[in-house]
Amino acid sequence: MIEEDRKGDELRRHVPMSRLAQAPPFRQVDRCTDRKPGERCVTVKIFSAAEELLAGQERVPFPLVLEALCQGAAFLTAGENVGEGRILRIDHAALEAPVRIGDALEITSILLESGAVGLKAECVGRVDQKIVARVELLIAR
Repeated sequence: MIEEDRKGDELRRHVPMSRLAQAPPFRQVDRCTDRKPGERCVTVKIFSAAEELLAGQERVPFPLVLEALCQGAAFLTAGENVGEGRILRIDHAALEAPVRIGDALEITSILLESGAVGLKAECVGRVDQKIVARVELLIAR
């Protein structure tokens, strides 16, 4: 079920995390805070030292940051399959600054193109409003 509310003049949809195909400990999105289907979405992941995949780490490994960016993009899709988008290709992935245990990674995903096969998106991860990672990817329809 998708919950709806109004924020300004735009309709926002709050999507339960259970819509993601990934289950803990592989779920790398904690919540969707803002969503305009088919245009943009904002998700958040707080990396905790209690997470099994981060035990003994000071920094979050780039593959987990990249996974969080990709999972955040799954909320771009419109309709009933929200949160179920599958990544077809990853382009231009970059870690620009370290992400530390305890950081809240805010992920903004923006739809760049929409085609018959899929959606091209850019995802930018920020910690304390500073860009730490980015990726361009293709999501299956």
